[in-house]
Amino acid sequence: MPTQPLDAPAPAAGGFGRPYDTVFADGDYLPAAQAAVSVHANALSYGTGTFEGMRAFWNGEHQQLYLLEAVAHYERLERSARILGLPLRWTAHELVEITAELLRRNQVDCDAYVRPILFLAGEVLTVRMHDIRAKLTIAVTPTPGDYIKGDGVRCMTSTWRRPCDDTMPIRAKITGSYVGPAMAKTEAIRAGFDEALMLTHDGYVAEATTSNILARYGRQWVTPPGTDNILEGITRRQVMELIAAQTGHPVLERRMHRSEVYVADEVLLCGTAATVVPVAEVDGRLIGAGVPGETTVNLRRDIRAIANRTDPRHPEWTTPVYPEGGPAGWRQP
Repeated sequence: MPTQPLDAPAPAAGGFGRPYDTVFADGDYLPAAQAAVSVHANALSYGTGTFEGMRAFWNGEHQQLYLLEAVAHYERLERSARILGLPLRWTAHELVEITAELLRRNQVDCDAYVRPILFLAGEVLTVRMHDIRAKLTIAVTPTPGDYIKGDGVRCMTSTWRRPCDDTMPIRAKITGSYVGPAMAKTEAIRAGFDEALMLTHDGYVAEATTSNILARYGRQWVTPPGTDNILEGITRRQVMELIAAQTGHPVLERRMHRSEVYVADEVLLCGTAATVVPVAEVDGRLIGAGVPGETTVNLRRDIRAIANRTDPRHPEWTTPVYPEGGPAGWRQP
């Protein structure tokens, strides 16, 4: 039987439901309570770990669940682990199959979010990265709602800046590095906005709290470069590819002034959790007419349709989870 109750509570803020009970922890599938981490774990004190977030999309007609860009996400986890010096004993392709098995064991038949975390679990109080036991866990949470509303978000420029690569390796998706975005998000919500834009240390636009940003000026789309303290998102790459195919013009990667965002014809945020969302307003200035732009609306629809294979483009982006026959045809080992 599915471990997620049919009468699960409505999604909380962020669109997440109650997590499924079965998790993967260092080679075993087990109840989440048995995968508990010590209060003395090094990562709990210092954020010494790296994580990923990936989506799985359900297609009821196909009776199939599709993992979106799973290999790319685990390849990024491998790179993050290498930067931090953390051991990861599984390859990206092995981790994709482990994740598919976890989804099958939870009998997931809805859109879901997958969270792998590789962290220093050893009970070592010393501040360091070496000679401490690392642990890998993977958990699944249903996503019955939207992480960020899709009808146009109101953004403010945060007082908190993105760290530089010589302060923290921004190409690694580090658990501890998300304190800044978390504070920026809370600052924005408490000020009456939906989301925050974060700047580089020298005042250029970097990204939103958990999303990349793209802006359109006439026919030209622009996005900050990887050297401006952004996490080069996998959804960002998808969006750039789809825009280039649609317009015949590649997205230009260059530095962006804050004031440029105010005068853009169209602005969007994109990321794994958000997929694609339109920006309606920044710092009290309407973007365009203050309504979702046509390209953004189309990209949001297209990426989600590609993700559950109702759109036949880019099948290489998705991995089917269930054997033929879907969940009903799968039997737990």
